Amino acid sequence: MLSSCQTELKLAKTFVAEKANTQVAVYFPESADVKVEYNTQLGQQTQVLNGFNQDLFLDVMYNAYAKALGDYGLEVYVPEDPDQVQVDSVHWMVVLSRVEVSGRITEYEDYLFSDTDEYSYKHPLNTVNVASWFEVNDGDWRPVLFCEHNLMDGFDSKTDYSFWENKIDYKYSIDTLELKDVYNYAVYLGKLYAGYTYDYMMNSYVGAELKKRNYNYQLLLRYDPYKQKLRYAEDEDRFIEIE
Repeated sequence: MLSSCQTELKLAKTFVAEKANTQVAVYFPESADVKVEYNTQLGQQTQVLNGFNQDLFLDVMYNAYAKALGDYGLEVYVPEDPDQVQVDSVHWMVVLSRVEVSGRITEYEDYLFSDTDEYSYKHPLNTVNVASWFEVNDGDWRPVLFCEHNLMDGFDSKTDYSFWENKIDYKYSIDTLELKDVYNYAVYLGKLYAGYTYDYMMNSYVGAELKKRNYNYQLLLRYDPYKQKLRYAEDEDRFIEIE
């Protein structure tokens, strides 16, 4: 296993060196599927997407995605003929084929514990869920890649216990989402998707090379282009393949 881990790291470093200046044609959709869900149990729906401009959201996400790919040493370009795009190991095509943006109310339950009792307080929080489906071609189409993330109201709580009164004073604060937060979220998602794209291709390369060497053990890696360091990834910190 130790030998395999060292091999993984060496192969990942090789990928980083060899794929520098790889050209990537990136296509984002012209529109997103936007919906606001009504919470029947709470009898309310979020207002955070009122006035939401999906064109602006997608443009912001694209720009952040393209810039972040550049930070990884990749070059985003626009092909002269969109019907004749070169695809091979150093010419990739990335298609964000579908984006869903859903506004909803999520009931968050805050638990508190004392020496003898357990308390819970429920709070309705604004939530914006973004689900994205990517398709990548580097000579062959890879499985569809999926990612889903939530942006929620900021929430904080604290308790003060009065020994003399035997009373718990519970206080909380909610930093309510605004529309500008959703557009800032598009920046975050663009950077996240760029990292996930690079890491997916890097791990695919490492996995294929390990297989050639009869190694079956593989831990997923993430590359930090700013620190130029590799680290092992958390299981959910990546794209999910959809066959």
